[in-house]
This record gives sequence, C-alpha cells and structure tokens, in this order.
Amino acid sequence: MDIAALSVAYSLSQVQTDASIQVLKKVMDTTETSSTEMLDMLVPPSDTLGSNVDVSV
Repeated sequence: MDIAALSVAYSLSQVQTDASIQVLKKVMDTTETSSTEMLDMLVPPSDTLGSNVDVSV
C-alpha cells in the first residue's frame, strides 16, 4: 500500500471511531435521563411499614 491509501484508510477509521463514540455518548445520556426519571417515580415506603411483626408459635 502506498502512503496516500494508508492515510485515507486511517482517516476513514478515525471518522468511524469518532461517530461511534458520539453515538455511545448519546446512548449514555439517554440512559441516565430515563433512569433518573424512573427513580423519581419511585414512592418511598411508609414510615410505619414493617414496624410491627406478628409472630405466632
């Protein structure tokens, strides 16, 4: 291979890598947003829940 062809191949692989990284960053941001929204939807349990236990022997 000549140097020009190697340069073109390297540039193409660099562009593909950069595009993949940008897609992964977008996926991470979307996942963070959806997980934050899911955590906000959780309702904390009542303070009295679990304070009394019925035991019979």
